[in-house]
Amino acid sequence: MTTSSRPVRRSPVRSLTREQVIAGAVRCIDRDGPQVSMETLAREMGVAKPRLYRMFADKSELDGAVSDWLVAQIYSAVAPDLSLIMQPPRATIHRFLTAYAGVIAEHPDVFRFLVLTQSVSSADPAARPLDIGRRLSRDLAERSRSVLSSVALDTDGIDHLLRGIVGFVMAVTDLWLDTDPVPLPEPTALFVDRTTNAVVQLFDGFLREKGVVIEPDMSVAATLAIITENAPPLD
Repeated sequence: MTTSSRPVRRSPVRSLTREQVIAGAVRCIDRDGPQVSMETLAREMGVAKPRLYRMFADKSELDGAVSDWLVAQIYSAVAPDLSLIMQPPRATIHRFLTAYAGVIAEHPDVFRFLVLTQSVSSADPAARPLDIGRRLSRDLAERSRSVLSSVALDTDGIDHLLRGIVGFVMAVTDLWLDTDPVPLPEPTALFVDRTTNAVVQLFDGFLREKGVVIEPDMSVAATLAIITENAPPLD
């Protein structure tokens, strides 16, 4: 007796996007700590590890995507506050750092994960160190250059300034999380206040070199207006 040939039913292939994998990586890091492997992530996503390598060339590319995710979270936390331009510079910086600290406090092991990837030996090209500071400082420099150029203020040195500021913030964030492993409100507020004071002084020094003295209680919008009024006429 011949057996009729019937098509074999296969389980549907689970669709998976890069965004889902990045979200899965963040979940793993939040739950298991900064030492997360591709094997752990594959189990989390319910797929074989080669499936991940079809989406990310290697782990360093995934690390970069997680770094981009963290930067995006920081910006999205502060971007909706359109009132910042109407506040004094110190209040604006304090608001940005408060939003930054809120994201880090929610995902402290993601920050530790990115610091860990930077400490890997560069002799291994597959584990190229990442630098979240470079990503942040480049973006902030572009934004600052756009604003300052609009009021005819010389922006020479802005990249140097912001690379230093971001590097300082990254370093003191590491110190904060080292002394406060599970971030609590009071140490977090102290971290924000102290970091704000330092960043304000760095910005103030940069602007004074350009001949601009900021009034502490004057809004960013009013400060920019005064800079525009006092700017030398264009040739």
